[in-house]
Amino acid sequence: MSQALLSQKIHSQVNQANNILLVSHQQPDADALGSLAAFGEWLDILGKTHTKFCQDLPPANLAWLLNFQPIAINPDLLIRQNYDLVVVLDCGDLKHAGLAKILSDFTLEPFVINIDHHATNQNFGDINLVDETAVSTTAIIYQLFKSLNHKVSRQTAGALLAGIIYDSYNFTNPNTNHLALAAAADLLLAGASLPQVSNSILKNKSLETLRIWGEILIRLRYNPQFGLATTVITRDDLADYSAVAEISEGVANFLNNLAGIKAALILQQQEDNIIKGSLRTNDDLIDVSKLAKILGGGGHKKAAGFKIKGQLVKLPDGNWQIV
Repeated sequence: MSQALLSQKIHSQVNQANNILLVSHQQPDADALGSLAAFGEWLDILGKTHTKFCQDLPPANLAWLLNFQPIAINPDLLIRQNYDLVVVLDCGDLKHAGLAKILSDFTLEPFVINIDHHATNQNFGDINLVDETAVSTTAIIYQLFKSLNHKVSRQTAGALLAGIIYDSYNFTNPNTNHLALAAAADLLLAGASLPQVSNSILKNKSLETLRIWGEILIRLRYNPQFGLATTVITRDDLADYSAVAEISEGVANFLNNLAGIKAALILQQQEDNIIKGSLRTNDDLIDVSKLAKILGGGGHKKAAGFKIKGQLVKLPDGNWQIV
């Protein structure tokens, strides 16, 4: 089904809905928040009652994307609402959206729209607008609005551009094509502020962040057999630090720019004996999403993640082991 036809179907479902739930993934990034903000403003213009939900609060540097408006973070409170439409943005599956356990508990069985660009998306929606060639979910929403002749505000233009810049790693990853650049140009013409977007995404490292990075990079190891660079993040590293996602994603993207490596793996110890793995590569012959999917995760060909049970233990020789 063409994107134009899918856009019309999405518009029709939105028009029919009385109470809409917008959802994006845990530890939200600029693409997730930009998607929530843009879709939410569209619903406001259409006069539609809606709730924005994410299990984690946005990082301080990205709060402007939502115009500093609050979002719901407690999934239990959602069950009491009569949502007839759920729009899931930038999530490969319902688990990552935080809905896997509660969707069946809703009073009504809502219609589900799934908008995403992850190659491992499970097409869980009643409507699935999924384009793995798109540079970001905000780029898909930009095309959705364009096909519906919806003109975006200056605020929404900035939110959409932020998602494109963040997920393209500042227009450097393999999904950065002419469509992404054309969308960015249109959004700048619509009033998006490139300095505001760039500063919030690319120039947000504090001295404390770099100190923690130093501790993590000391543990950096290289496996020449696989061309793999690895390091670990312990719970002690982040004990007094709130922007956890900024640390793990930042280190992962930094290591992906090292010369002479094929891929990077960062293992981060989380609560409840959970280890989060972040995979990155710039090698055209490697698809890290396949490994992430085997381990219960997902993502993109060049950037993916997973979570497994275990504890990170330091060995006498300085290496680390999962037990």
